[in-house]
Amino acid sequence: MKMPVSDLPVETASGDAIELSPTLQGPASRRSTATAKEPESLETATGIHDRSNFCAPSLDQVTLVKRKREWSYPQGLRLEHNLHWAIGLLELANAGDFAANIWNDTPVPVYAIVFMAIGATAAGVLSVFAFRDASKAWHNVKFLRRQRRGLQDHKTQLLEEAQPTQQVDVFLDITKRELYTEVINRWGMDILMGGGAILISAGTYLAIGGANHKVWLASNILSGYVGNAPIALYGLVNSFWAVVMWRRKHSHSIAAKKQLQGTVALGIVKKYCFSVELFFALNGPTTLIGGVASMLAATRWWAYVILIPVIISSFFCNYWWRKRAGYDRPYLDLQTNMNAAGLVRALESAAEIRRAIQKGEAGDAWRQLVSDTGSLSTVLDFLVDHGMFETFALRLVEDLRVRTILCDDATDRVDMGVDGLLALPDHHQAIILDTAAQFIRKEGPKHFEHRQRFIAEVLGTYLSKVDTESNPREEEKLDVTQAVSSQST
Repeated sequence: MKMPVSDLPVETASGDAIELSPTLQGPASRRSTATAKEPESLETATGIHDRSNFCAPSLDQVTLVKRKREWSYPQGLRLEHNLHWAIGLLELANAGDFAANIWNDTPVPVYAIVFMAIGATAAGVLSVFAFRDASKAWHNVKFLRRQRRGLQDHKTQLLEEAQPTQQVDVFLDITKRELYTEVINRWGMDILMGGGAILISAGTYLAIGGANHKVWLASNILSGYVGNAPIALYGLVNSFWAVVMWRRKHSHSIAAKKQLQGTVALGIVKKYCFSVELFFALNGPTTLIGGVASMLAATRWWAYVILIPVIISSFFCNYWWRKRAGYDRPYLDLQTNMNAAGLVRALESAAEIRRAIQKGEAGDAWRQLVSDTGSLSTVLDFLVDHGMFETFALRLVEDLRVRTILCDDATDRVDMGVDGLLALPDHHQAIILDTAAQFIRKEGPKHFEHRQRFIAEVLGTYLSKVDTESNPREEEKLDVTQAVSSQST
């Protein structure tokens, strides 16, 4: 049973709305009729869409828009993993008022004025990064809310038809976690800490003119408790959410150990759960301690010493999330009879594809992944099945050689679909095939690493729900065992 894409509009980068046509619900309705050769290796990797009961395909048609000389696909089309590294330095902005609070007297020493100017400027610059990142996070929030509405409507329909809802419950659980994480760990952090950084910056600049009593008083208010209050509030809320998320991922790890013994997938799920657990184990206390220290720093100089490890930990958490725990994904697509065996195959296949691209020679890896590298239809099927078509379409319009084939240089909007690419002349298809091979070699490892994390999230959630029932169903255990046996043979 396929869940239709929501009829709600998706915003383009320019703010325009694009209706998702029912014909863009996914690739299942459009499958290649090309004769596929049996791949030389990576059998499971090349046949996920047919052999497993889980896949997360991308749309087979997308509208691309041009804004400020850059092309992008509509905002809200997929969950994007685009956290900026500078956000890890927001705790540094928290300490930007150190000179104003330490040398809180008049006349202000010259060296203190220099430190105040540096701290205030740093806090102000970081607030700009925070609000820019908040805008990106909000697009993800809208995407997840739209998807949750679609899933909830689908669940209501299943209940009315007296159909099982376990699969949609799994996806509702996942999107709830993604939504709250995006709201609390990113959007909320950007707004509260970015807002606090602006107040701290303004108060620190005012401290330079502290010889005026009214200016001195305003500076103390802004760079003191008022400026640091949003940071403390964020630390309190985020620490609570960190506990919730740590317990959730720990339950996933326990469920996987019970039900995935003897599979490669067990190691992948455990590694992913550990990465997320470590992030929240550090992020929660870091923001809580940072919030407390920021309030103390208004009157206690030694509180800035506490902020030193907080700043280091915050930057590490940002790096860890970007490189080891976060992921992007397309719009979720409900399949019929999703089960543990299918999820195990999909997860292990994604890991195998990533290893093949990383370790194999360029040409050999490409031939292993795609059964017929000379068939554009087969190559596009691979990209759609593995959730890469939207990103590939973006790569096509960014490549000047290909863009001249697809559209006029003056245009700022392109509708690109699989059927349209297959209708191109053979010599143009050859250029697109070459671009696809380069795209896979360059973007493939990162894409399949994100895909691996996402499938590990789905599998962990599914197993945890099974585990919360009285006992894992015997057929679930049997399915996983059979999957392992079939792969070993």
